[in-house]
Amino acid sequence: MNLLAYEFSAEQRRAVDRYTAFLGSVHTVTANIPVVFERRRSSGHALAVLASDSRLNNVPFNERYLRDFWRRTEEAWQQCSAFVSELLTFTRESLEITKNSSRHSLLSEVDFNLYSLSRSPTWILYPPTDVSDLVHELVLRLYRLRAMIRQLKYTMVEVHDELFGIKSVFARAMDHRSCQCHPQPTVVQELFSERRTQPMWDTAYSSADPLIRAVEYKAGVAGLFNAVASVSMQICMNLEETGVRMDTAIHELLAAERVSTLGQMNSRLAATKEQADEFMAMLNHLETWLRH
Repeated sequence: MNLLAYEFSAEQRRAVDRYTAFLGSVHTVTANIPVVFERRRSSGHALAVLASDSRLNNVPFNERYLRDFWRRTEEAWQQCSAFVSELLTFTRESLEITKNSSRHSLLSEVDFNLYSLSRSPTWILYPPTDVSDLVHELVLRLYRLRAMIRQLKYTMVEVHDELFGIKSVFARAMDHRSCQCHPQPTVVQELFSERRTQPMWDTAYSSADPLIRAVEYKAGVAGLFNAVASVSMQICMNLEETGVRMDTAIHELLAAERVSTLGQMNSRLAATKEQADEFMAMLNHLETWLRH
């Protein structure tokens, strides 16, 4: 596996944080648009009106998704780590049992109590009665983890897809005229005309001129949208590939559940471990990147 294909950078991490903060500021910015319209009306201009757009309703949900994404990824990482540890222990114990008996030993004749997994305090469906039941429990646990990864991916897909609608409606609002009688100043220009309506932004402006600041703000926000569109798609690809390796591991475990001898099961367990190492490497990278 080439992990470099899924490498994330510190710049991308900062883009996610900045976009999250930007989403948190959208409500204040849009709430100030009627203030701008009224300010222009009070100066003798015809009152402008901006039609509402339901796509902005998604902003707080996307902000919440992003603020919660690392915690949910960390939780998935922790549970996957625990599963891989169980898998490694089960595989090691199976090899030890094989060493003390024979690779041709029938699973139906192997005492399942020799595996430490048999003493697990919890079971997804029911307590095991043989070795195949223990393998089935591993399958069920991995299915549950696969669902967690799938949900993480769906969350990021939603953030990615809704980003374009938010970008469109926000840009349209910023470019809207601030009064009905003149094309200029636009809403974003008028927002920067007074400190109390100036949008929050985390980069330094090159000038105190409100018109220059308005231009730089618009350009900065547009660049941020583009950066997050790219990194969110990359996260989706990472999680998709993680899920593919989990699916392959599940396939190997299902095959291990159906074999008849210790040697056959050990071969399938080795193949499962190979896939588990790969999906953990991808999750480790994603979780570490999100944490910093």
